[in-house]
Amino acid sequence: MLRRLAIVLVLLLAAFWAATLYVSRPLFSERLGDLPPLPVVADRSEALTLARSAQGLLLVTGAEAGQVRAINLTASFGREATSDTLEFVRETGYETLQTLEGPKVTVAMDELGLPLALRDVHLAAGTNYAEHADEVLLDDPPFLFPKLAAATPWNAPVAWTKRLDYEAELAAIPLATVTGPDDLPGYAVLLANDVTDRLTLVRELDLDEPMGTTGFAAGKGQAGFLPVGPWLVIPRKPEFYRDLEFRLYVDGRLRQRFNTRDMILSIDDILRQGFRDRSMGYRKGPTRVSLIPDEGVPTGSLILTGTAGGVAFKPLNIWWQPAYLQTGNVVRTEASYLGALQNIVVLEYPQRPTVAATDGASLP
Repeated sequence: MLRRLAIVLVLLLAAFWAATLYVSRPLFSERLGDLPPLPVVADRSEALTLARSAQGLLLVTGAEAGQVRAINLTASFGREATSDTLEFVRETGYETLQTLEGPKVTVAMDELGLPLALRDVHLAAGTNYAEHADEVLLDDPPFLFPKLAAATPWNAPVAWTKRLDYEAELAAIPLATVTGPDDLPGYAVLLANDVTDRLTLVRELDLDEPMGTTGFAAGKGQAGFLPVGPWLVIPRKPEFYRDLEFRLYVDGRLRQRFNTRDMILSIDDILRQGFRDRSMGYRKGPTRVSLIPDEGVPTGSLILTGTAGGVAFKPLNIWWQPAYLQTGNVVRTEASYLGALQNIVVLEYPQRPTVAATDGASLP
């Protein structure tokens, strides 16, 4: 009898191990370079593409071989006039910038920092793509949570934690402060990686509470967990963001590939739901945190729109560290017209100077 029980136990453990390996496999076989390149910079008739370097605010016209071709807006309009990216665009006007000619510069990609000053309280959507909901075994509708992390530049390192995970995402920025669900001003967009400590998230998750109110603020709210950029893209028409392809690679191997046309909640929908859910009890550890600040969603706050299938986390593999990011891994995230992020996983998050987003604001 004992022998039979031992055999059954071994078989169960082998089946569990095989199932863990199966759910942890990459969804794709392609490697970096196997797929056709994504369009890098939108034509100015469709969208304005802005970036920042030590030279100031740049209107990007092209990029190749690690360099950016741009019109130097700070040289044309002055540093004070261009210190606030979105205010400058509002005051100058889309049509003026669409046809503007001015001092042309070539800047190395490594010289680009954050394209604008950003806050450290953001509104985020979970399971906003059906295939991601399926892979994490959630059949609830999309839910919201606060992302409490300061944004870092496109090439910033990410500090390693146990069960470190990635999420390629479209991030939107309101063009003006959103004070209520009927006050939706339009958006700029940029590329983001919603980095997550899955072990902390799972440990703090209370399944008796509404999804998103526990675990997520802690698991996603650590230093360096929000690389964004390098472009800030201001579309001429709002439907621009509903047909963008996203790809994410780990050490050159494709892990995620999806299109924003499959997004369940639109950016407007996320904001409306955010105002509806703002009174719910969101928590980070023992601390109560806000989903949306009392004054609304200010410009400079991101709206993270969720990710699709292909993340490392599956409920069955939370115990298995090799399924997740390791020190030395390089995560490349790219999207149509939004540029690319290149982030290496390091043991500790370094304190290093970066390009200022405005004259008076240094970024971490």
